[in-house]
Amino acid sequence: MSRIKMGEDPTNLEEGLPDVQLFIVRITNRHFEDIIHFLMTRTTPKGYTTQQKKELVVCAIEFFVIVGHLHKIGFDEVLR
Repeated sequence: MSRIKMGEDPTNLEEGLPDVQLFIVRITNRHFEDIIHFLMTRTTPKGYTTQQKKELVVCAIEFFVIVGHLHKIGFDEVLR
């Protein structure tokens, strides 16, 4: 917008952003609570078996907690 000269009609915003995509935010299951807990405290929930702990660690590799929100890094290295 700051590049629009005085008197010039603005163009369609979507034309200037060809890679714009809408991401859907949805809650899928309670397993993400365990991932957030693990990432923030580095401890697994009580009652987890050794196998469940290993699966949680492997699953948590794809996630980051930023300002209290869980984000997943995609195969294209974009946070979602």
